[in-house]
Amino acid sequence: MAEKNKVVGKALYVEFRNGTQTYQMLLTPDGVSSSGRAVPSTMYRRQISKSKPRRAWKTYSLPALPLNAFGAYETQSLDDAAQSANSRIDYMTTTLSQLNSYGYKLYKNPILVEVAQEDLESIRLSKTPYKILGRITRVRRTLGFGEFIIG
Repeated sequence: MAEKNKVVGKALYVEFRNGTQTYQMLLTPDGVSSSGRAVPSTMYRRQISKSKPRRAWKTYSLPALPLNAFGAYETQSLDDAAQSANSRIDYMTTTLSQLNSYGYKLYKNPILVEVAQEDLESIRLSKTPYKILGRITRVRRTLGFGEFIIG
């Protein structure tokens, strides 16, 4: 079995704000968990405010990439890879379009944090990836993001 703390990719965190509302979005990479299982890219999102500061994260797995008989990701042609990318982007477009229509704006810059195989195991089990969120919290603090909730 592989080392469970092996870095397998980066997660993308973005924060959008509209007045007193904060919309958080986390996108994790595809990978193979510490138990050897394929885990598709997953989007976590939540909207928080002063009146609801501790809302639970909602989880959405993106369309899976094709696997071969050994559970490894298949090499795809350029056209197939573009089609996979488009279907994944289409999946997120609705959310981003809605945020834009409600006047949400990107707050500061996106954040990238490392993801370990152990993190993918919790994602595979549909658990909130608290270790990844802890890394994001530390980076937010370092970059002076301030509080999640304003107003």
